[in-house]
Amino acid sequence: MNMERTLNSKKYSYAGLFQHIQKGNTLHVSLDCYSASGVQVECTRQNKYAGCDPKNNKYTTSTTDKKGYITIYRRY
Repeated sequence: MNMERTLNSKKYSYAGLFQHIQKGNTLHVSLDCYSASGVQVECTRQNKYAGCDPKNNKYTTSTTDKKGYITIYRRY
């Protein structure tokens, strides 16, 4: 079951954002509250902590899915 959530306020740290995404779900994070580069750096860090193969990352990001937001995807 895919679930999409939108976060419009700064409730969590960058690392905390990734704790709230379950398998196959997405989280839209407002660019007014979090910087895109900060989320992307933390995404890379979380994939490294999970021991992911570079071609099969657990987390990915996109800025084109929803205007004004960066989207975090959890694949597995």
